[in-house]
Amino acid sequence: MSTKNLSRWSGIACILAGVLLALATLVHPSRETPRIILEQELPLVVAHWLYTFFCGFFLLGLPGLYSAQSERAGRLGLVSFLMLFFGTLFFAVANDYGFIAPVLAAQAPAMLDAINAYPHVAALNGLLIVGFFLGLIFFGIATLRAGLLPRQTGIFMAIGSPLYLIGGALGQLVFEALWTVAILGTLFLGLGLVWAGYSLWSRKETLVVQPTG
Repeated sequence: MSTKNLSRWSGIACILAGVLLALATLVHPSRETPRIILEQELPLVVAHWLYTFFCGFFLLGLPGLYSAQSERAGRLGLVSFLMLFFGTLFFAVANDYGFIAPVLAAQAPAMLDAINAYPHVAALNGLLIVGFFLGLIFFGIATLRAGLLPRQTGIFMAIGSPLYLIGGALGQLVFEALWTVAILGTLFLGLGLVWAGYSLWSRKETLVVQPTG
């Protein structure tokens, strides 16, 4: 496969990943208590299927997204690429929770908290946060510094990631209405990925350096 075709396919994968991430968060219940899990089992399962496919398409598109700007992204670009790659892998593994949660909520609801408190699961979730969310912030900054993709793509990644993380945590644990912040974050992230993917898909031979001023 030629470099141009690889870039185009990577762009399509990033576009699909951006759409799936936003849709998954829109569908996902704003809380995950045993009662809500059982009442909204279908939206929960659908959302986690969408998250699963998001991870797959993002892992397909991420190498092309990085290689398109690797020479100008520097060490931060490489580090953030590795963080995002493994962070997305951890995301996919942790996503299994959405498929077992309805069974546990019906048969053994106390196990839901026990699973999240299990040290190895807690470690996986911690690595997910560091790799995926912090990796997206760094990758967005590296994209801005490289100047080869539209600046808005890097801005949306760097802004959307903390909004998604903070809104998701606060919405699930503190105040349900704050889940809208997580939705807003994934809309930013989704738009950033779609925009970056379109830039890869529509490129001719080389991306044009974006002005930094």
